[in-house]
Amino acid sequence: MHRVRSSAPRRRGGRGSVHTVRVAVAVWFAAAVVAVAQSVAALTRARHDRLADLDVYVEATTGLRQGASLYDYAAAGTGAPFTYPPLSGLLFLPLTLIDIDVLRVIWTAATVALVALLAVIVARAYGTHRLLPRQVAPAAIALLLFASAPVSSNLRFGQVSVILTLLVLVDCLGYAPRRLAGVATGLAAAVKLTPLIFIPYLWLAGERRAAVTATGTFLGGTGLAWLILPGESIRFWLTEMWDVDRVGNIVTAGNQSINGTLLRLGAPDDARTLVLFTAGLAVVAIALVRGAVAYRDGDRLAGVVIVGAAGLAFSPVSWTHHQTWLVLAALLVVSEHRGKALAWTVLVAATIVLPVTTVGAGLPTAHLTDNVRALLAVVVACLIPTVRDRAGSGPGRAAVSRARWRWRTVPAVRAHR
Repeated sequence: MHRVRSSAPRRRGGRGSVHTVRVAVAVWFAAAVVAVAQSVAALTRARHDRLADLDVYVEATTGLRQGASLYDYAAAGTGAPFTYPPLSGLLFLPLTLIDIDVLRVIWTAATVALVALLAVIVARAYGTHRLLPRQVAPAAIALLLFASAPVSSNLRFGQVSVILTLLVLVDCLGYAPRRLAGVATGLAAAVKLTPLIFIPYLWLAGERRAAVTATGTFLGGTGLAWLILPGESIRFWLTEMWDVDRVGNIVTAGNQSINGTLLRLGAPDDARTLVLFTAGLAVVAIALVRGAVAYRDGDRLAGVVIVGAAGLAFSPVSWTHHQTWLVLAALLVVSEHRGKALAWTVLVAATIVLPVTTVGAGLPTAHLTDNVRALLAVVVACLIPTVRDRAGSGPGRAAVSRARWRWRTVPAVRAHR
């Protein structure tokens, strides 16, 4: 009798475990289907619109090999220019050795693999107390990423934003060995300037060695480009970097930044500049403090997402493919009440998956829908609470879960750093 009573719970647990694994497999399958559909859609577009940004990288750096300037390049038909710092031109040079049709397939497959890797490492930081079971979390996050507009845009245009997000997460989630912490963030900032916001974040979070290393890596990569490409460096840092208009039509709803919002609202240039720098800097300052508090409290994922959202809000241009941080914002736990936390996740997921910035054109609500992701970025950066912000709210099940999560993950991170 004793054996029968003790074995029943084990069998129930076994069935539950098997069921969870089956759910995880089913969700991974769904994520794979969406990834394949997105990839096929990107690779079968009209030839002139097939991974168009990848074409810019390749053709501009091909011109560089032949003695032309990176910043004189303009894509045929669209006039899209090369807008990154000179170091990125050096890093893109090997791409010119591969046939463009083969490169498009390789680039797309690599992007899909990196998105899956992004889902796995974020799921580890997501914690066992969140809304998703531990076994299902990587698959569910991958499905959300592949279905989202930012990842779809990365695949469509052949962009580098997924790579840059991963580089930042390596440092900010504690995956880098201590002696290398900061290198990935510094490299990301040297390739594209927007990750620079994570250097002061690391400093305020107490990772000062990583912040110094990131600064040194950024300056080292930039200095290397100055030595190899002095003319290109002078032109970029003194001229091209300040010409925001050359990146495209930044008035469109694709640009979900404070600057883009003000342009769509018809703000005069002088007022727009003043609001951008005062409000934008306030958003950044608030987010850096909130992010550092979250990091020190053990919630590294919340910290990096909060700061990433502030970077989107403050940057003069935040195209759809930049907005991967808003996808990860769906994972923030904003309340200890499960229903409220789930409602936030569903709301953010809908905002970042559905074409909300285009469906409202011509409607009375257009001012809201055209700018809803910019508003979301500000809310995530400055306003939305997280469970860890409420750590002093009293004991309970959430407090126990937080303690268990800290015990399981933080010592492990410190051990390998």
